[in-house]
Amino acid sequence: MAVTLRGRLATSQFGAMEAKSNRELQARNYLEKHRIMELLTYLTSALLFSRPALKTLGLCTADEVLKDDGHGITCEKFMLEVNKKTQEIWSAF
Repeated sequence: MAVTLRGRLATSQFGAMEAKSNRELQARNYLEKHRIMELLTYLTSALLFSRPALKTLGLCTADEVLKDDGHGITCEKFMLEVNKKTQEIWSAF
């Protein structure tokens, strides 16, 4: 039987997709085995706990002065500021 060029390309593309799928599966298994996502979640939480500022999240410029009303920053107040700054950034796009 003669193998057509189209048949060879289809076989080649299938092999490439299968290899990509295999690499993705290997990567996913590695991340799960070594609990990388849990580590990233922990590190992010620790960073925000230790340095709970908008600058840590990249939502403020280095020269921007944050207003302090003399009271502690509540979780609600922090979330409102994060949402406000995020909206400002996204509105530029």
